[in-house]
Amino acid sequence: MKKTTVDASRESKVYEVGYLLVPTVSPEHLAKEVDALKAVIEKAGAKFISEEAPKSRTLAYKMVKVVGAKRHTFDTAYFGWVKFEVASDKATIIDKAFKLSDKIIRHLLIITVAENTIYGPKVLKEKVEEKAKDAPILAPELKEVVSLEEIDKAVEKIIEG
Repeated sequence: MKKTTVDASRESKVYEVGYLLVPTVSPEHLAKEVDALKAVIEKAGAKFISEEAPKSRTLAYKMVKVVGAKRHTFDTAYFGWVKFEVASDKATIIDKAFKLSDKIIRHLLIITVAENTIYGPKVLKEKVEEKAKDAPILAPELKEVVSLEEIDKAVEKIIEG
């Protein structure tokens, strides 16, 4: 009886690639550059899940990109990301193509899940407010339940002097 093995490199996984495009790309040509990046992913046989169009961002520190024999320093870039599903062996092809691109300052390719895992400030604030509304707060010296309104009043009293 012949034993069959599963080729792990053919197993499909969900990936997300975040990238920083050079700021020298004009806003009119930005969509064209993003389409070129997505074409690399599509050529590898990936199935797109979601994406965010690149937006101009100020970088936390200056980054250097060598193009040809010339070094370019950037303090801004267009940041975007794409989430897709593809065979593991094809992910390395995508990674290499992004590394070789003259238009990408830096990128990061990670394995992730298909579900949306982003919690923006608004969602987090709503979750905190919802939990705070339902949770009683104990004042340590009184050992009794104190409402949020009472705490607010006490803080205002302290601030006013």
